[in-house]
This record gives sequence, C-alpha cells and structure tokens, in this order.
Amino acid sequence: MLKPDYTAAFQRDIKKLKRKHADLRPLKEVIRLVLEDTADSKEALRRRHRAHTLTGDLNGVLECHIGNAGDWLLLWIRDDGIAMFMRTGSHDELLGK
Repeated sequence: MLKPDYTAAFQRDIKKLKRKHADLRPLKEVIRLVLEDTADSKEALRRRHRAHTLTGDLNGVLECHIGNAGDWLLLWIRDDGIAMFMRTGSHDELLGK
C-alpha cells in the first residue's frame, strides 16, 4: 500500500473540478487503485484506465485515463512508498497537446 501525497497543482485541479460540479468518484476509484499497489490493481489500471509511463519531458511520470472520459487524465509518480499525485485534467491542460 502506497501513501498518498498531492502537489499544489493537483489540489488546484481538484478545486477547479469541484467548481465545475464534476463527479469525482471515478477519480477517487483510480486513486484507490494506485494506492493499493497490488498486481490486481496494477492490471486494472492498465486494462481499464490505460495506465502507462510517459517519455520525453515527463519521463518516468505515470498517466492513466479516468473513468469513461477519454480526455480526463491523472498524472503521478511513485517514489519510496509514496504516490505523488501531480495533476489531473484534460490532455490540453496537462500536456499541451
């Protein structure tokens, strides 16, 4: 089980989602799977949420899709038993693409 930590940017992203009255349950479910850190949870992240490691400027950062929304992403890194949630939002907001 990983311990969660959140960047200030991630917390701002959550505030923005709350202002838009977004349903945060799918995000909470993905965060639960990340923190669980078991073979089953990793497989669920890969299959259902297309989790993968980024390359280039964000080399080593993990990314997955939230729920059924094709353009809602979660970015995080794993380090020493901690999952640092970095950002959540659309491709354009997070990656500029």
